[in-house]
Amino acid sequence: MRFLVLALLLCGCSTAPKPLPPAPVETQNKEKDQYIAKVESVVSDSASALTAVVPVLDKGTVREVIEAQVTRLSGVSKPSVAKVEEFTRIIKQNDSKAVQKDKKEASKVEAETDALWLMVEEKDYELMEANTRADAEFKQKVLWQFSTAGLGLFVTGLLVVAFTPFKKNGAIVMGGGALAMASLWIFDSQWFTWIAGGSVGIVCLSLLAVLIKKLTSRTPLESHPQTQESADQHLHR
Repeated sequence: MRFLVLALLLCGCSTAPKPLPPAPVETQNKEKDQYIAKVESVVSDSASALTAVVPVLDKGTVREVIEAQVTRLSGVSKPSVAKVEEFTRIIKQNDSKAVQKDKKEASKVEAETDALWLMVEEKDYELMEANTRADAEFKQKVLWQFSTAGLGLFVTGLLVVAFTPFKKNGAIVMGGGALAMASLWIFDSQWFTWIAGGSVGIVCLSLLAVLIKKLTSRTPLESHPQTQESADQHLHR
């Protein structure tokens, strides 16, 4: 039993450095920030244009519908004072050139936002792959170190079996070491739950058997030392 405890302590106190957590992976999607900024800019321009249009409309359903759209768009991005003034000037001066220029700029919005969104999706995919790769590398590093520790445990159990009378304890240590060495394959297996549960059960049953054997092998005097003391005192009287 002492060798089992010693082997477990040696395994737990391995001098190998503890595995570092996964290297930090870039999580900021700058393309997404650009897309959001673009959308907010478009919404702000639209709200500004409708704000400039509202005063020239007659009171009624049409004006109320436009006012509702201004309120809705303002929830995303507020109208720009400078843009409201610019659209107001265009309407008052009936500046057709400015209107044509604004229409050309508006026609580019869909293509620009679509291109930005494609960049957002590509970046998201790259970040997902990078994080998955970092997690896999960290897992492999941990499992390799666990397997290395298992090799040391297995060798310790082998030495106990070969050079000491504690054959059964050494076999248990060897079994634990073999399980640790196989961790690289077991953890990725669909049978991991059954293997892990069975291994823990076997170890617990083995330790219970050793404890029961130790308790049952004690003599009556070892089990009840008070009885022996009482008998000795009675004889001396």
